[in-house]
Amino acid sequence: MPIEVALGAIGEPGNRVFILQIREPGEQLTLKLEKTQVAGLIQYIALILGEIDRLGHLPKAFPIEPPIEPEFAIGEIGVAHLEAEDEVIIELSELSPQDEEGSSVVLTISKELAGTIAIQGTELIEAGRPTCPLCGFAIEPEGHPCPRTNGYRAPTP
Repeated sequence: MPIEVALGAIGEPGNRVFILQIREPGEQLTLKLEKTQVAGLIQYIALILGEIDRLGHLPKAFPIEPPIEPEFAIGEIGVAHLEAEDEVIIELSELSPQDEEGSSVVLTISKELAGTIAIQGTELIEAGRPTCPLCGFAIEPEGHPCPRTNGYRAPTP
């Protein structure tokens, strides 16, 4: 059974916890990350895949599964393409104080799985609160006092 990677979120938009799970036979690792880290990860994957001639069949996306208690929060993410092997490497380092060395995980995955992760991450980001077209901040369900209009009028759709 090949490695499975899933991106997901727990909670309501505006108050979600973002999760990345890595599953191999008999093992599961759950990590916490921020929405901006999900956006950055999918952006870099998209850049790498944009330089590749052709992708094969994309594997199906997997949902996150219990247990959802994260092992650690991700601090830094590195993404690279190994051209000779035609694989994508994702390095996830623990968010830790500067004077301490934290854990890290290195994933070597197919470019097709990277494509699935990018799609799943995009869908996850888009499922959040809509953003104001004027200021880019999230529009809350109870309204949005847009700083670009000094809060005097609603943003135009």
